[in-house]
Amino acid sequence: MNPRFKTTRRTVIKTGLVTFAAGINPMIAVCSQKAPGETKVIYFGGDYIHNGVTQEKYLRETFSKSGWRLFFAQASRFITPEQLSDTDLLIMNRTGTYDAQGFSSEGLVENRPEPDPFMAPEMEDAIIENVEKRGMGFVALHCTAGNPEHTKLMTMLGVKPVRSGAKLQPVRFHYFHKTHPITQRFNDFEIDLDENLIKEIDDPGATVLFRATGINDGIECDAGWCIKRRQGRVVVLLAGHTSDAWRHPKYRELHWRAAYWALQRDIPPFEMGK
Repeated sequence: MNPRFKTTRRTVIKTGLVTFAAGINPMIAVCSQKAPGETKVIYFGGDYIHNGVTQEKYLRETFSKSGWRLFFAQASRFITPEQLSDTDLLIMNRTGTYDAQGFSSEGLVENRPEPDPFMAPEMEDAIIENVEKRGMGFVALHCTAGNPEHTKLMTMLGVKPVRSGAKLQPVRFHYFHKTHPITQRFNDFEIDLDENLIKEIDDPGATVLFRATGINDGIECDAGWCIKRRQGRVVVLLAGHTSDAWRHPKYRELHWRAAYWALQRDIPPFEMGK
């Protein structure tokens, strides 16, 4: 643990209760203190039909050797313009209009608060501004590309703003872009069970990274692409409805490589830790 944030029982007693009494979430206080040379990454995922516990577990393993400070937002209210102002990379896997559950800092919740609305205009504008003007990387996973009501975000992702689903089935990934840094040297692989989402790319500047085919229905579609947005970079990877996708070693390597590319950094060899 970074010594700047090391706490003891005494300091918790002295300062922690005051913090909670003041209505300040300690995650904000820690997360906002980015030291020079640190890489700050925020993940915002998990909704009613997508398992946020699984996502966090596997992403922690995937990026455990990166040396980054990796944070997991527990509610929409924490993705603020202030929080994004020094974020290097935002990874998102969210859809819907509200958080699945209302946020509470209590250990035992008898009556849960009302959930936050997802993607308030301030959040959407802050994400786009930080990507385009400041160069924050953005990796949109799975259902993030299926929020048609947020047209500005869909435009940044280069996808037509329509909502679509897909059958659960084995999915094969193929036609990898052989020279792009994210997918070079990738060979075909399959995920045992996932959605083969069908999204239409609506931006001629997008680079298709690979395609996917549903084994049962035979439908083939684009499954990953990337776009440069002024100062920033955006990657869209559509798989990820099930834990089969999140734990697949090759798909986790795609997460790793996409994150480094979005950060505009050289991509080191993928080595998954615990």
